[in-house]
Amino acid sequence: MLLDRPFEPDIEVGALEVKRALHLSRSSELPLRLRWLAILSKVAALAAVLLAGSARAGDPLEIWPEANVYVRLGPTTRLYFVTANTRGKESEVRTWELAGYFDLTLNPLFSSLQEDWERKKYIWVRIGYDHLAKIESGSLVAPENRGIVAFHARAHLPAEIILEGRARADLRWIGGDYSTRYRLRIEVNRTFTLGDHAVTPYFQAETFYDTRYDGWARQLYQLGAEIQVIGTFHVEPYVARQVDTLPEASGLWALGLVIRFYL
Repeated sequence: MLLDRPFEPDIEVGALEVKRALHLSRSSELPLRLRWLAILSKVAALAAVLLAGSARAGDPLEIWPEANVYVRLGPTTRLYFVTANTRGKESEVRTWELAGYFDLTLNPLFSSLQEDWERKKYIWVRIGYDHLAKIESGSLVAPENRGIVAFHARAHLPAEIILEGRARADLRWIGGDYSTRYRLRIEVNRTFTLGDHAVTPYFQAETFYDTRYDGWARQLYQLGAEIQVIGTFHVEPYVARQVDTLPEASGLWALGLVIRFYL
């Protein structure tokens, strides 16, 4: 029944007769939900392949809890705060993260993108500071401080699909030693409305270049959804697959949950 086309008779007004001609379906007439069923099935299949890439039986499963707060300052500016407690994501040991960022949306300058550019956020930059406290055997070890500079771009595709890209540089001081990590990320997402709630499923792929090893050291794949619970309170459950190639090959799985407030 899902793929059946309902019989849709027409009425000939002049003759007051019912026309029962049956026209076969065309792909262009498929309901939007069926198109999205096909699109999301392909995205899910691709995500499954990437998430499972290089998986090994001994790879650990980690839990990554996180809390975010966004504070709107104006139509083009906001503050963004992060706290997280993870293992394997930022270091091999248990790590507490506390970060603060400033976001600035830029005018894209192109005439075709001028309409509603502040809300659609075609381009924005983020600068911030990130402190990581690393705990091993109950003691603090090698704290890390980072300066963060990131450039974000967004494209609005057909069918309300959004393609986002991010280029980020982590300026890192680890126990007094400086290094830089460059990160390139791409994301595909789309927002649906279920009742009074917005739901945004997404898939991300990110690669990391670490100057300590002079090479591409990590790939991170993430599949999840941001869900509006009530008002400005959102949650984001996700599954992540992380693959490290430098300084040695390793991998892990993670189940994450982000609690997010928009103020």
